Amino acid sequence: MFDAALDVIPLAIVAATPLLLAVQGELVVQRSGIINLGIEGMMLAAAMTAVLTAQLTSSVALGFLGGVAGAALIALIFGFFVIALKTDQIVTGTAINLLAVGVTSFVYRELQGASFVQSVPRPRNEIVLPLAWIVFPIVLAVLLWNTTIGLRLRACGENPEVIGAKVPRYRALALAIEALLAGIGGAYLALALSSGFAENMTAGRGFIALSIVIFGRWKIKGAIVGTAIFGLAAALQYALQASARGVPYHLLLAVPYLVTLLILCGIAGKVRAPESLGR
Repeated sequence: MFDAALDVIPLAIVAATPLLLAVQGELVVQRSGIINLGIEGMMLAAAMTAVLTAQLTSSVALGFLGGVAGAALIALIFGFFVIALKTDQIVTGTAINLLAVGVTSFVYRELQGASFVQSVPRPRNEIVLPLAWIVFPIVLAVLLWNTTIGLRLRACGENPEVIGAKVPRYRALALAIEALLAGIGGAYLALALSSGFAENMTAGRGFIALSIVIFGRWKIKGAIVGTAIFGLAAALQYALQASARGVPYHLLLAVPYLVTLLILCGIAGKVRAPESLGR
């Protein structure tokens, strides 16, 4: 059993990479006082625009830029309503997800014969994985806890009255960071982990990211640990499927989500969210 767990670690790291990027982006946004349920839609839009861009240009790098652009568009819509118009964050995020699912499904079905059957360039893991697991966590940790910008951004989530009129500016910055990370995550999901785009291919990763942020107590180290646990559960699920032990396929698919649920049940009532989160 121990050897089997060691064997799936590389697969776990690769499989959890899009999720880790989304978790880091959501952590930054929630530190600024915003709950973005629309992160699922951001990743889904990024996956589609990444594939379309990569196919049109035959470039992996431009594919990732296309993914970031798709996520940025969704973030712009969400930010306009939440920051500028001060609408309810939960309702707006839910609407954004429904919009992203509807639009991407429509585009997929309209272009399936022409675009989504083509092969896409694949990124190199030796570049993306260190960025997601080492570089971005270090940069975000330094930004949030060792700079004036990070201090003010966190103040927006704890006591926004201290920042005053600059709160929208810092929350917009947090959304921009999330769009960058979620865009890279969605692009990696489509270009590296899949052979292209498929409807609803994010499979709830955005919502899992929300739960891992809570598990990690809104800290980078906790976010990495939570993502690693989910990744190991997902990798073990793949290994069990390959072993063909007679376990029903649909039960195996539920394993990573069940692990996440059990973790959340174990920490319920034991965490303190940013004071002004969701306000």
